[in-house]
Amino acid sequence: MEEFKYLVPEESIDAAGFDGVRLRTIEQSLRDVFTAHHYEELMLPTFEYLNLYNGLAVDESTMFQFTNFEGKRIALRTDFTVPIARLYNNENTNAVRRYSYFGNVYQTQERHKGRDSESFQGGVELIGLPGIKGDLECLSLIQETMPLLELNNLKLELSSAKFYRRLMSIVGDRSLIDIIDKKKLSEMQKFVARHNIQGELKDLLLYLPHAFGDITILKKMKTLACDDRLYEAVDELETLYDALTYKDNIIFDLCKVPRQSYYTGILINCYSYYSAQPILSGGRYDNLLNYFDNNVPSIGFVYHLNNVMNAITKEREAND
Repeated sequence: MEEFKYLVPEESIDAAGFDGVRLRTIEQSLRDVFTAHHYEELMLPTFEYLNLYNGLAVDESTMFQFTNFEGKRIALRTDFTVPIARLYNNENTNAVRRYSYFGNVYQTQERHKGRDSESFQGGVELIGLPGIKGDLECLSLIQETMPLLELNNLKLELSSAKFYRRLMSIVGDRSLIDIIDKKKLSEMQKFVARHNIQGELKDLLLYLPHAFGDITILKKMKTLACDDRLYEAVDELETLYDALTYKDNIIFDLCKVPRQSYYTGILINCYSYYSAQPILSGGRYDNLLNYFDNNVPSIGFVYHLNNVMNAITKEREAND
């Protein structure tokens, strides 16, 4: 047992591997921008009742769970979005609120996949501002803060939970999820043949594994959209793109599967060539406040600062 006093558990960040000065400099730069745009920084609990996540399709097996002195189940904080939604709801308001946060979240990971169960995040939640106005505010904030990360050639990927959910409701077969997520062209061909899908829907599904790239992807998909709501979802992405000031680093992926059940609209991810995982993720979640009996539109994003720091290290090593 003596050797364990020299080791860090696999579940934990080996923080000694990070450049602490650089991490705190990036954190403060992000904080300064968030504050300048009137995002109020919150300090949130590390422990939550497990029941907070009931009904949100959160996999309890990914949570670090405990039983407290009252015999109630609690867990280490698994995200910031749900606790912030609860805080907003408890204010008994429908007004626009802007929140920011920095801190650690904890989720169990499959072993030997190179992912930390403890991760450091910094992000914002914009609650009460609907539609393209809220989407643009978030995307503009992302584009303003991306240069602060000390990483080159970042790609900002936009996709649509609305498109995905409508397509799944039309097809009605959940085996499509893995095909979409992994862009399996041959499996998509088999899926279409097995279900004897014809016409416009067939053309759309067979094109879908290729639906990744620049703005031309959206223009092509609009010609294939066989349903008004599918067309509307793609058109919303194109309208948002047209409204952005900076477009050079924007890409689209209509095969994106939402990682959280509460996403309803635009999905946002930011990628570095030197990180296998996104350095930023987020999206619109207009139905989450319904969970607290409050119907308020919302959008947010989070920087995964572990991934940022790892990417910085690898990019600098590659350029030495």
